[in-house]
Amino acid sequence: MSAAGKGFHFRRLKAAGVPLDRHFRDYTTAELKEADDMAIESGLLQPPTPEELEELEAKVHKKKPRTEPAPIEAPPADPEAAGFFGFDLPEPEPTAAPLPARPEIGEMAGERQNTKDAEEILYVDEEGKAWIQKEVLKPAFPKPRGRRVLRYQDPGVVQKTVKEGDYTETFEVAGDPRNAQPAEIKITLPSSQVGIYRDPRYPFKVITYNGREGFDYIEVEEYYGGAELVPPICKRVYVENVLCYDMRSVIRAINEEFRQLQLSGQI
Repeated sequence: MSAAGKGFHFRRLKAAGVPLDRHFRDYTTAELKEADDMAIESGLLQPPTPEELEELEAKVHKKKPRTEPAPIEAPPADPEAAGFFGFDLPEPEPTAAPLPARPEIGEMAGERQNTKDAEEILYVDEEGKAWIQKEVLKPAFPKPRGRRVLRYQDPGVVQKTVKEGDYTETFEVAGDPRNAQPAEIKITLPSSQVGIYRDPRYPFKVITYNGREGFDYIEVEEYYGGAELVPPICKRVYVENVLCYDMRSVIRAINEEFRQLQLSGQI
């Protein structure tokens, strides 16, 4: 669909009051169309009338249609890759489970921190990567951050005094729950977050941010049986503010270990 279709969906969403936290140029036509369909399902928008569709089609045909590149197919996962790293070969699945849908547009950093499991997969992209946490880059200009509000009942505190001989001690304890008052805790969400995904080619989770990648620090140490047993060739790097292991050095160490086992006749 041309730019006319992109503007058509953008104007419909703005008129319906749907929050759009990015500029028009930062959205793709597919994202706006998906948001339009979601607004129709939720009742915020009515389906386009035949007159609107005819006007849109007339605008589209005035311009030369743009040919979209063919989609890139994901390479098939190698079932022997896990066995190469010392893991058990995965059993073939009888039926392929449906892939999770992509996250909604405009996701903020830290938005899913307390709403999903640590290993829950958000979506699988066209390269076969199973994303556990979406990468959100720090904006180039100041933007308002999200804020999480936690509400609870505060019983307050009560001072207790204990006198033992010449010593007097005063301390505070929780108050009576029957006299609790509603209170709030406001937590400001971070401005950025690293991306976390699982790649069928590697045995460890991959941490990525702004083009830098590294293996999950804890999973690499668990693979070797502890931090002291990790080969010195495995370098530690920071991906944004997360400590990881350098991917190339870890793969090189595993290849050397596998080669030594082959030469010694143990495998």
